[in-house]
Amino acid sequence: IVSTCQKPEVNIIGADKVIVSDDPGFFYYSDRPGEKVNNVNRQIVTTLTGLKAANNDYAFKLRSDFFLKGDDFLKYWDKFPLSEKEYTVFEHKLLACCYFSRNSQSDMPFPFHPSDIAFFGKTNDLIKLFDIPLMTEREVFWDTKNHRFNRYVPEQYIFINCLRQNGFNINCDYYNDCSSENIEQTERFFASNFIFLTFEQLNLLPTKQTFNMKVHPNAFKSCYTHAEWQKLYKKYIDHTYPTPEKDYERLKIEKLYHNYKKYRFLSNLCALPFKDKSVRRNIRNKTLEFFLNR
Repeated sequence: IVSTCQKPEVNIIGADKVIVSDDPGFFYYSDRPGEKVNNVNRQIVTTLTGLKAANNDYAFKLRSDFFLKGDDFLKYWDKFPLSEKEYTVFEHKLLACCYFSRNSQSDMPFPFHPSDIAFFGKTNDLIKLFDIPLMTEREVFWDTKNHRFNRYVPEQYIFINCLRQNGFNINCDYYNDCSSENIEQTERFFASNFIFLTFEQLNLLPTKQTFNMKVHPNAFKSCYTHAEWQKLYKKYIDHTYPTPEKDYERLKIEKLYHNYKKYRFLSNLCALPFKDKSVRRNIRNKTLEFFLNR
């Protein structure tokens, strides 16, 4: 099922259904020149519409810029069966991406931020995740004084509203509200409702350079690895679970990040003469790609 809010410009081959919903529109993250677009309402509408059109008990939701290359992910489906009842939202844990599920104790401390790239699970559970109100202008223009308008980033908005819709008291007031209560709640909800897997474990192949860890290791640095998610499972749910002795995914990220830091500095220097933010970002990213792909 291909679900979109923009009429496809080409014929989509192989889809059982192509659904075009009314476009709910978008917001910008702030009023700064070159700011990125917040498409959370489009994601909510198109995902929910697609899921409700599905006839199967299980569904795999993914972005259109990823390929699904196998079904090995199914071996993780029942591997972590236990959960804390008072922190359980779904009938069965959802398989989700490590990238970009943010660790609220990292250098990008966003609580309640599971990745929204892909999910596998029971269709009714996925509907529960996305059956939420659309983001309103009150949420968008929350912080005009500091020019960081949006109260939450899309991933947070979806999960926090899912939790609130299902009776949980969440006191996260803004995107980096990392109180000790919010950190602990985030970890407990993550351990009881998701299984975070790498792109390889989830059989996902990204088609955009944006998701290339070698080129953008900084973006991956604050995300959970599968081994780090297993530590949450052990800490809060199954104290006897044998976590891995080495986290090879974290070692890979740190190794790439070591080179990235010096190349990022050089790329920023190259982009400095340009005033427009979007142009600077484009110059910086292309220069980074040149250095890292040599």
